[in-house]
Amino acid sequence: MIPAHQHLIKWGLRQGYTIEVECEGYTDYVGTNFYDAVEAVEACDIGMVYFTKPSEYIAGFSYIFDYDQEPDEIVSDWGINEVSIAWDVDYTAHCKKYPINKHFSRSNN
Repeated sequence: MIPAHQHLIKWGLRQGYTIEVECEGYTDYVGTNFYDAVEAVEACDIGMVYFTKPSEYIAGFSYIFDYDQEPDEIVSDWGINEVSIAWDVDYTAHCKKYPINKHFSRSNN
């Protein structure tokens, strides 16, 4: 299953948005390159991903990586609107289609 932050970025780009990544209070990335946006998100543990159109913020999502917790990634919308609801519906469908196998064992290789 694709991590939530990667799904979020990919989904936003497919909708035609520019991605803005803010890490710990600083804008680290603005653009439409999936790999650069993911790299910016993964560069810090806490931040925001914004979907923008020219001179307009459309939706914002906070993220937290905490590798000592389960789940190790939390993505939440920063103000519910039509765009954040649409992403949530798409990601929920993705999770149902590609569930995490919690019963994996190395002996099942």
